[in-house]
Amino acid sequence: MSKLSDIDIIGIDSGNAANTNPQENIILRIEKKNPIADLFPYLIVADNVRSLDGKTDLLVFDPFQGKDALKIKAKRGLGIEILVSPVRKLDAHLSARWLRELKSIYLLCQSNDCQFILSSGATSTNEMISARSFESILAVAGIDPRIYWRKLSEWLYSKTKARWRYVKS
Repeated sequence: MSKLSDIDIIGIDSGNAANTNPQENIILRIEKKNPIADLFPYLIVADNVRSLDGKTDLLVFDPFQGKDALKIKAKRGLGIEILVSPVRKLDAHLSARWLRELKSIYLLCQSNDCQFILSSGATSTNEMISARSFESILAVAGIDPRIYWRKLSEWLYSKTKARWRYVKS
């Protein structure tokens, strides 16, 4: 069903599961504006640098792609998401190269005022990554996990608040 409507849930806050208000705790990932987006906060996602436009909030980027196009097209406030799941299939040499590219994309994000996002890329519960492993990847790449999580929360809040305020009124 999610593939038919181009919707994917990015996250849900389950701090108080008994009192969960879906409109405030779900952020949708959509490829283009959809009528259901009027009910929930959303992010417009692209998976190709060539398809970036002014409406795109989040770009899923492969670190092994050339960063030249990304340097040219990245705009302030864009989220650049790197998935960890493809790394599971790499050998040691390519994994080390992936970490080096991860660090360079993080530095590119800082210089262009973009939001760096590291994601498990999990499509099932078996592919999920523990919090310790996730923070270890950040630390090995030279990224302070506390700063990373704070900036990511602020970015998500600013993106969804602006759009949600517009939709609700």
